[in-house]
Amino acid sequence: MVQRTLNHHYKSWILLKEMSEVVKGKNIMITGATSGIGLELVKSFSSKGANIIMLGKDEDKLDELYDEVLEHSGKNLIIKSDLRQLDEKGAIQISDEIKKYYENIDGLIHNAAILGNLTRIEDYQSKTWDDVLQVNLTSSFLITKHLLELVSYSNEARIIFVSSGVSNIGRAFWGAYSVSKFAQRGLAEILSEETEVNKNMKVFSFDPGATKTKMRFAARPSEDQNSIKTPKDLIHCFEWFFSDESSLSENVHFKYSDFHPPKDAT
Repeated sequence: MVQRTLNHHYKSWILLKEMSEVVKGKNIMITGATSGIGLELVKSFSSKGANIIMLGKDEDKLDELYDEVLEHSGKNLIIKSDLRQLDEKGAIQISDEIKKYYENIDGLIHNAAILGNLTRIEDYQSKTWDDVLQVNLTSSFLITKHLLELVSYSNEARIIFVSSGVSNIGRAFWGAYSVSKFAQRGLAEILSEETEVNKNMKVFSFDPGATKTKMRFAARPSEDQNSIKTPKDLIHCFEWFFSDESSLSENVHFKYSDFHPPKDAT
C-alpha cells in the first residue's frame, strides 16, 4: 500500500439546486479513483474544496492524479490497493493510515468495480467469479467495516454505493457482476437499517444508468458512445447526496432518472 498526504498549501423529480458548496471542507474517500466516474468525482470534488482520499490499484495513475489536484487547497491522500487482494488485515491497514491524517470521514463512495465475463453460468470461470465478488462486494464490506467508526464521527456522514441496472433484475450472461450488484444493494439496505440510530449518517445506493466509461464500452461495444452521458453529467447527483435535502430522504436506492424527467434519463 502506498500513500501520500498533502498538507494545506420523488415520484416527483428531485429538484437540483446549485450545490457546489456542499462538499467543501469534507473528507471524502473514493474507490476506483483513477478512471471513469471515480476520476470525475475526484477532479470535481477537489476543485470544490473537498479533501479527497483516492484509492486505486495503479500507482502511476494515482501519482498523476495527486499532482493534478495539487492546485486545489485541501488535504488529500492516495492509497494504492488492489481490491482483488484486499483482506481483513489490508482493510485494517487502510483504516490505520487514514486515521493518521483525518479525524473523521464525511463521505465514503464505493465506486470501484470490475465487469468480469459476459457469459453463461455454465461457462463462467470460478476464478473470475471470485474476483468480481471480491472487488465489487467483499472489498466494500471490509472497507466499510473498518472505516465505519471514522464515518460515525462526521456530523453529516454519507456512504454511497455505485450500483447498476442489473442489481434490480437478473439478466442472462451478466453473471457475477449482476450477482455482486444484487448483493451490494442488500448490503446498502442492511447498513442503512443498522445505522439509522445515527441521525447524522445516511446510506445510499445510486444507479447512474448508461454512462460513457471503459466498463460500459466493454459491456456494450456496439453502443453509440455519443448517445450516452458522461461521468461529468453525474456530478450534480452525487452532490445532492451530500446536501441537507438528502438527509430528509427515507429512500436508500436512487437512479439517474430520479434526478431527471424520463426524456433526459438514459
